[in-house]
Amino acid sequence: MPLLQKRRRQDRQWSMSFLVFGLVMLLPLPASAQNGFSATYDSARQVKLSGTVTRVDWVNPHAFFFINVRDTSGTIKNWAVEIGNPLDLENEGWKRNSIHIGDVVNVEGDLARGQARQTFAKSVVLVRTGAKLFVASNKKRPSPAAEPAPRWPNGHVRLGPAPGKKGYWGVASASSLVERTATPVPMNDEGILRNLADADRVAPFQPWAKALYEYRQRSLLKDDPFTRCLPPGGPRQFQTPHGFQFIEQPQLGRILVLLGGGDRNWRVIYTDGRPQGQADEVVRSYYGNSVGHWEPGGNANGGNDTLIVDSIGFNEKFWFANGGLPHTEALHLIERFSRPDLNTLKYEATVDDPQAYTRPWTGGWTVQWVPNEDIQEYFCEENAESTFVRQRE
Repeated sequence: MPLLQKRRRQDRQWSMSFLVFGLVMLLPLPASAQNGFSATYDSARQVKLSGTVTRVDWVNPHAFFFINVRDTSGTIKNWAVEIGNPLDLENEGWKRNSIHIGDVVNVEGDLARGQARQTFAKSVVLVRTGAKLFVASNKKRPSPAAEPAPRWPNGHVRLGPAPGKKGYWGVASASSLVERTATPVPMNDEGILRNLADADRVAPFQPWAKALYEYRQRSLLKDDPFTRCLPPGGPRQFQTPHGFQFIEQPQLGRILVLLGGGDRNWRVIYTDGRPQGQADEVVRSYYGNSVGHWEPGGNANGGNDTLIVDSIGFNEKFWFANGGLPHTEALHLIERFSRPDLNTLKYEATVDDPQAYTRPWTGGWTVQWVPNEDIQEYFCEENAESTFVRQRE
């Protein structure tokens, strides 16, 4: 089975056209829907196709191949077949030349919503050999050895790798920010509730905010700004595909947060002792104005274990968590980062937005360390290379 779950964590940003020597060509295009997986594909509608490969688009953030399929009337129509993100596919050992123009394949997959001739492949079989293509290897990463968290000379914990080593923070343990309760709230990995009646368990919404949240849920998050390459401010930046990393610069009094998915932008957390600004004076932005300080955690080395970050000054142009949680310019976040060991980051966020919620509330998750690897290059622009003529293989 292809990397379906990973694809559902990734968002779509479509606006494609094809240019040939200055002439517009009427080529079959993937569904133009800047949407997440659930808004693009209907897992209740399955399709089986057999046809000849006519084109391969192995580009960020979604890889496609296209096949000519003869329908029951004998008419040949071209279908777009999505197979996942190239980074994930390559990590599983698949490459662009794993499939070639002229290959005949059988495909089973989830049909796109609407009338588009597009599917997300759950099975791709090469007819001449019977080989299954683009399947996950199911090889588990070896569990990293239990080690204490690395520390700076002054004793406080490092949020990044130890000197001379590399690594980054990978997959979060939760798919969305939910108020901490005794029982989990069932949802998929896009943050879509299994039962919309559970909305009251997610957060203490103001009436208008609950209505907006439920609308976003019912519409399968189709209006999500992140899928249009806008930055994922707030807690959501720690749930993006392909991880994140901290670049600590104590000599400059700041920490940079770099994202492995979405736009190539960053957040700055100032740790130089400056006070938080006034909410009506700061420039509204996607990541807000963040100031942080370290607090002790009782470790034997006497260092500081928890980074406390105070953030205000957010704009309203983004969704601050998966699943469509609303917020206003009054949003005030208090985040806590701690690293009890090398392989675990604990993240906790307290949300205080009196215009959207009836009281402050807190949620969080853990994130696992990915050792000995760097974040790979990733571009948000949907398959931009496909908008220009390339040499066919």
